[in-house]
Amino acid sequence: MPNVLTATLRRLQDERGLALPLALSVTVIVASLAAGIFTYVTTNQGAAYRARADQSAYGLAEAGVSYALSTLKNAPNPYSSTSVPQTTVTLPGGTVVYQGTLNGTTWTLTGTSTVRNPSGPGAVDVSRTASIQAEVRTVTVGDTRPYDYLFIDQPSGCFALNNTVTIEIPLYVRGNLCLNNNVQIQAPAVHVLGSVYVNNPQASIGTSASPIPDFSITGSCYYNNALTACTNSSVSRVWAGYYGSSPPVLTKPTIDLAYWYANADLGPASPCTTSTGSPPAFDNDSVRNVSRGDVDITPSSAYSCKKIVNGQTVAEISWTPGANPSSTGLLKVKGTIYFDGNLTWTNLSLIDYDGRATIYASGKLVIKNQADLCGVAACDNTWDPKTDFLAFVAGSMVSETAPTAPISGDIGNKVNFQGAIYCVNDYDQDNNTTVWGPVIARNATITNSGLFKQIPGGDFGDLLPGLPQDTTTETRVETIPGSYAG
Repeated sequence: MPNVLTATLRRLQDERGLALPLALSVTVIVASLAAGIFTYVTTNQGAAYRARADQSAYGLAEAGVSYALSTLKNAPNPYSSTSVPQTTVTLPGGTVVYQGTLNGTTWTLTGTSTVRNPSGPGAVDVSRTASIQAEVRTVTVGDTRPYDYLFIDQPSGCFALNNTVTIEIPLYVRGNLCLNNNVQIQAPAVHVLGSVYVNNPQASIGTSASPIPDFSITGSCYYNNALTACTNSSVSRVWAGYYGSSPPVLTKPTIDLAYWYANADLGPASPCTTSTGSPPAFDNDSVRNVSRGDVDITPSSAYSCKKIVNGQTVAEISWTPGANPSSTGLLKVKGTIYFDGNLTWTNLSLIDYDGRATIYASGKLVIKNQADLCGVAACDNTWDPKTDFLAFVAGSMVSETAPTAPISGDIGNKVNFQGAIYCVNDYDQDNNTTVWGPVIARNATITNSGLFKQIPGGDFGDLLPGLPQDTTTETRVETIPGSYAG
C-alpha cells in the first residue's frame, strides 16, 4: 500500500511542470487580443479624425465658393476678368483659396481648402475643391425705385410741409424741401436734389435721440434762411446716422394714358366678358376726355365685372357692399383697369379690397372725408401688400408743365388708405389722414396731422402691371443650375 501511494505522488509531482507552459500560452493569447483591440481602436479613431477633417475641408471649400460668388456679385464690373482674383482666407479649421475664371460671359468660381491631417506627423494635409458656374447678363427691367418713396417732383420750387405732419416713409424731393411748424420726419431715408430749409425750432429731420439712418442732399442746409452745416445739431435741426451728398438720381416715372386707355385689361376698349348687377361704365364716347365725370366704383348695390380668357379670370372689378353703412364692403380687383373719368368715394365709405390691380382715371382721384380704403378691414400693419395691393393713377388730362395744372389727387379728412397713388400733377391731403405706401406727385400740400407710413415689411412685391414706370438696365449674376461640383 505505501508503494502505491508513493507511486501516485511521484506521478503528480511529475505533472507540475505543465502549469508554466499553460500560463505562457494564456499570456500570449491575451496579449495578442489586446494588441488586436488596440490596433482596431486606433484605426477607427484615425478614420474618425480623418472623416472629420474631410468634412471640415469640404465645408471650407464650399465657403470659398460663396466668397467667390459674393465677390463677383459686388464687383463694379462683373464682365471684367479681374473681378474675382485669387484670394486666401484663413477660417476656423483651416484655409481656403478662392478665385474665378471668366470664359465669355460664364464664370467658373472655385474654392480649394487645406486642413491639417490628424493622422500624425508627416501626413499629407487634407484638401478639397468645390466649384460652381455663374452667368453674367445685362437685362432691361422696370425701375421700381421711385415707389420706395413719398416722391415729389418739383425741381423749380419747394416742397413745403406744415403743421404736425409726420413722415415715416422714405422721402425723395427733386427740388428744395421746406419744413415749417411742428413737422417731424422720421423716415428711413431723406434724399433731396436741392437744399433743405428748416423754418421753425420745433421742426426737424430726425431727433438727437433718434437720428434717421440716411440723409443725402445735393444742396445745403438752412435754418431760418441762414446757411448751416448739415450736421447733428440743434442749429441745422437735422440728425442722421449717415450724411451724403450724392442721393440716387431718380425721375418721376413716365405715364402713358393713351396706351392704357386702349390696352387696359378692363377699360374702354376691353369690356367685361361676364358681369352681374350694374358695373360702372368705363367710358361714354370712345374718346379720352373724362367723359364719365365722377365714377363711384363702390356704389350702394353689388356688381361684378370680369375679363375671362380661356376659362381664366385675367381681370376683375367686383363690389359687395357691407350689410349696413357702418360695416365694411369688399372690393375685388385684378389687372389693369381704366375709367375715363374721376374716381370718387362718398363720406364714411369702408372698403376692404382684395387682389392686386392698377386703376387709371383720366381725371382725378378723390377720396372724401372719413373713408377707409385698405388691404385689410382694420387698416393696420396686418396688411400683406404682396397679396393685396391697389394703385391709383390720376391722369388729370392736363400737361404736367402747365403752371395752372390742377390737383390730381384730393384726399379728405380722416381718411385711411393702403396702397400707391400716382398723380400727374399735384397731391392734396387734408387733416388726420394716414396713407400707407408710396405717393408720387408733382408737388403736394399736406395739412394738420398728416401721416405717411411705410408699407409693412417695406416691400410690395412685384411691380403691378400697368403702374407707370421707366426702364433701367442692370447687370445680374446668376448661378447656372446643375453646375455645382465638389
